Amino acid sequence: MEQRENQRVMLTRRLIKESLVRLLEQESIYKLSVRALCQEAGVNRSTFYKYYGSPYDVLAELECDLLGSIQTALDSAPLPDADGEREQFIAICAFLERNAQLVCLLIRNNADPEFPERLFRLPQIQTRLRRRLEGCYSEEEGEYAFIFLTSGCYRLMRDWIMTTPRKPAREMAVLLLDLIDKICTPRPAVGETH
Repeated sequence: MEQRENQRVMLTRRLIKESLVRLLEQESIYKLSVRALCQEAGVNRSTFYKYYGSPYDVLAELECDLLGSIQTALDSAPLPDADGEREQFIAICAFLERNAQLVCLLIRNNADPEFPERLFRLPQIQTRLRRRLEGCYSEEEGEYAFIFLTSGCYRLMRDWIMTTPRKPAREMAVLLLDLIDKICTPRPAVGETH
């Protein structure tokens, strides 16, 4: 009985999320009402409020689902040696490309300004970037460089996924890694010449 109830809950939540995606193709999240979302999903308002407080909560759950899927894609990519790291970036870009419609909708309706930071704070991504920055900058400068890297990478990936036709995922991943490598090159000490 409990398993059947869990399946019903999962189905209802999925219907609401899929309905939000359909509505976001036509309307901004800022203009959507709970009534319109319930009508599209075929659920009553009391059912909606049982799981969500607003369409923004549904959007936040979609963002979490996306981050979880990216995490899964990273987990299934090769181990993080130099080639593995390249393959992980390719896996991220390929995942974004396969899910471009959803990713574009989330970017256009991003109500969470912390989403880019949450993306680049996924353990595999954060660990790789911080490891690359080691020895290149002081601890304080390293934090600034990390912010610069994550902001720049997100903006580049965002612009890439929102453009059609877009550069193939593999090429985008190689470009990102090339840019990261240039930023993560150890700097000469003060007073040292090239």
